[in-house]
Amino acid sequence: MTGEEMIKVLLGTAPFFLKILLLMLLLLHVAFSLVLVRQTKLMIKVVEAEISPTIYFISVIHLLFSTFVLLWVIIFL
Repeated sequence: MTGEEMIKVLLGTAPFFLKILLLMLLLLHVAFSLVLVRQTKLMIKVVEAEISPTIYFISVIHLLFSTFVLLWVIIFL
């Protein structure tokens, strides 16, 4: 295999590896969002404040949005 053929093979498979890397990073982000919701719920139990429900709502919205982005990428990638 010549150098040119090797470059063509690498360029042909690079988008596939980038897609897999992107999916792995998005899965990691969804896991982070789940941890964030769990930690927020724990924080609300310990520190009671008027803004606690708002903070929890924001963390749940973050989880839903990151899950939506992951599903969107799976469908359209």
